[in-house]
Amino acid sequence: MGLSNILRKLLTRKPEPPEVRQRGSNRGKALSSTKSKKPTRAIASSHTGAYDPIEKNLHRTVKDSHGGDWQPDRHKTTYSHQSDSHGGDWQPDRYKTTPRDQRNDHGGDYRPKFTNNNYSAAQAQQPNPTSRDKRQTNSRRVNRSRRRHHHVEAWDAHHAVKDDEEAGLVSRKRNQLFHHRDILKRPYSGLRDTRFLNPKNGKPTKLIVQSSEEVLANRPSADWERKSTDNAGPWVFRLAHWATADGGRSVVVWLPACAVLTIVLLNPFPVTVNTRNNGSYEPVPYKDWQYPYDARNRHENPPSKNAPIRPLIGQIERVSEPAYLCLAEGMKVINVQQWREANGKDVALEYIMVSYTGEQLASDDDRYSLHVIGKHAAEAAGVKAYWVGCSCLGKPTEVEENVWRISDVIRGAFQMVIAVAGPVGVKEMDKLPTEPLSQWGDRVWTLPELLLSPERVIEVYTLNRDLDQAQQLKQCLERPPHQINRRDFSRFWEDPSIVGQLLDHYEGSVILSPLELIATALKCLERRHTTQHLPGDLSYSLMGLLRQRPNARKDDSGFQAFARLSLANDSNMLLERLICLLPPSPYAPWHSFQDHWDASLWDVYPRTQVCGIGENDTVILDGARAATIRWKSFKKVILRGNLTVKRRIAVLALTFVSPFFFMAIILLAVGVGGLEAIGGVFLALSLIVLLSSPWLIKRLYLGKVWNAQPWFFGIEGYIPIHEIEKKLFGADQGRLSWSTISSSLSRHNILNHKDLVNYYEGKDPKADQEVNARIEKALSSTNSQEKIFTLVDTFTMSVTLFAAAKPPVAVLACGEEGGMQSALLCSYDWTNNTMYRETVLRMETPAYWRMSPIRRVRLGLQTRARMG
Repeated sequence: MGLSNILRKLLTRKPEPPEVRQRGSNRGKALSSTKSKKPTRAIASSHTGAYDPIEKNLHRTVKDSHGGDWQPDRHKTTYSHQSDSHGGDWQPDRYKTTPRDQRNDHGGDYRPKFTNNNYSAAQAQQPNPTSRDKRQTNSRRVNRSRRRHHHVEAWDAHHAVKDDEEAGLVSRKRNQLFHHRDILKRPYSGLRDTRFLNPKNGKPTKLIVQSSEEVLANRPSADWERKSTDNAGPWVFRLAHWATADGGRSVVVWLPACAVLTIVLLNPFPVTVNTRNNGSYEPVPYKDWQYPYDARNRHENPPSKNAPIRPLIGQIERVSEPAYLCLAEGMKVINVQQWREANGKDVALEYIMVSYTGEQLASDDDRYSLHVIGKHAAEAAGVKAYWVGCSCLGKPTEVEENVWRISDVIRGAFQMVIAVAGPVGVKEMDKLPTEPLSQWGDRVWTLPELLLSPERVIEVYTLNRDLDQAQQLKQCLERPPHQINRRDFSRFWEDPSIVGQLLDHYEGSVILSPLELIATALKCLERRHTTQHLPGDLSYSLMGLLRQRPNARKDDSGFQAFARLSLANDSNMLLERLICLLPPSPYAPWHSFQDHWDASLWDVYPRTQVCGIGENDTVILDGARAATIRWKSFKKVILRGNLTVKRRIAVLALTFVSPFFFMAIILLAVGVGGLEAIGGVFLALSLIVLLSSPWLIKRLYLGKVWNAQPWFFGIEGYIPIHEIEKKLFGADQGRLSWSTISSSLSRHNILNHKDLVNYYEGKDPKADQEVNARIEKALSSTNSQEKIFTLVDTFTMSVTLFAAAKPPVAVLACGEEGGMQSALLCSYDWTNNTMYRETVLRMETPAYWRMSPIRRVRLGLQTRARMG
């Protein structure tokens, strides 16, 4: 029997009962001891390949020290088959936690294990095996556990990347291999996990997050690794601070500290230390290698793509008159171009525009009524034709193109009339039909018609639904139509003030800037309803109010359609301002234009430029400054202070103690005349310095700091500020302070000082009940829910508490608002090389100039919380 047949039989064999498995295990041991010392063919030895049904290729396997099969860590995850202490298969905890809030008896996260029938899921969570008997039976279950293993991996991967799958960013194929190209053109391939761009080598590195004790104890669901915080303060200073605490400890403590410090000080003491990155934050080694979905400069689009944005090529051209009209005489639809060829181009062909909504008038009888109303209105106005949407959009192949030109039809009309259908039960039609008009104005496509109507007074024809069609038309035409001033329509709607601003603009009384026009119109349109034809209908309805109109695309999302429209028009850098806003909720839509700080778009002064649109609702951003956030641990921070008298004495003493000590030893060893006395003096001075070394070192490190090496350190969870300072600098010296108004969780109050009036300072956010409740809630959050993080900025010596769904790995400074820099805190998805905006912080301006410029970056505006 060949190897392929053996493997096929093993992979298709059903799981055996425990007693059968035990008999098979004993039989295997007997065979292996009596027949041959060669490994059985049921187990892949180091010279044979084991077929993996998930990877679809052969992997080399070798024996590990426990008797199980070891597989090389090719993609950072392995299909190891180590047996646990209960006889089940031990699985690598790739994601550390699961999105479930259930806990097992050992404090870990509960997830179902597809183990043997006689072992429970909780038992399968036991640590690595130690039993020799179980290890011996493990090899017999290698191929069966492989078949079970992909079920567990699917469970973990399904819950860990469920949010991204729903957003359309990740294929639902299990164990999909993703590819990445770093800034130095080096390829990397692997399974999806959380990584960041390492500023040391530019490679995507697995993200490890230092966390507070509460987070480590509760372990909320996440797809990144966690660890405790480390002490980064100089151990020499920590030892000196410990020895001199409380005014100096006992001799039993002081002398051992001096002895340890003596060993250090006998080496040359460093006087100067070089700064990192020329005194700047850690850079972000990012480069975007992909083509944009649409570029601002058409020459940057893919060679096969012929849909540029900025030039007029590929845009909807304006028309001076409709392609089709209905003649009032005979109610016949005509092709306008053919009619002019027959009657002459100099003949005037004015028309009436009949506006209606399909929610009220959609049947064939309603369409006939619309034609009758159009004919009546045209004859009353003394024009030859009318335009009605149900008949004048042309052939089926022309309908979509003519829909986008309805705004041109309104602009060229002699007059616009409105046809509405009254509600059932209305007997008297003399009253103003407020409810039908409210329903008419509640549609997305009718608002631009009102704004662009050529006359201020609009006639409204009302059909009574209590009557049959003939009586409806008779009553409608016999009664004079209602005449309503265009400004009075806003009384029937929920947003009269916003509509009033747009009416002022189109009437010429108050002209809005391009930025204000787009923002106000979009805010007004988003409150209205429509039957979706394309995902970008909201932007396409707005398109009729603007000058440049790019071609509509069926594959455009709502954001892509709006971004293309914004880039095509002079929108006064609307997108650049939009990315700097912090939505009040992570689930807010992109077109809400709301900001947590109540800032308007025109309050933001962008420092970047959107040079293209990417896939999956992303933009290509250029001109930003960026810095990397370090999450793994604290690092030693280089501090600069004034060289005071005490520090000068400490530096001189600690610098020359080593040469003085060795010179004293040499002089005493020579023992010539007066040299012994000089050696004794040098030795005495050295011993004085060494015995006072804890105090001298403390003087050297204490004091005010005027400059510090810029670092961004991240922590998951909340840690008191004095604990952060102890771990960062070695002791609590009051150098750090809470930020005043940097994040939505920042708090501040009036400085309690009798001589300083109206001064303020940052307040511990946890003292606020609302923030404390959010901190507690985050301890039991799922993978896509809000978590609490702490950001430490060593340059400004500030600590900021903020909320996000994922730990942001980069800071992008993109604009300025209210005298503060708008800094986007972004997580990173290495599988598509995209930064995702998690939150927006307000930072001090000096920090902006300590960040390094970053190349074009692909930025997603959807937070990971919204993706869930």
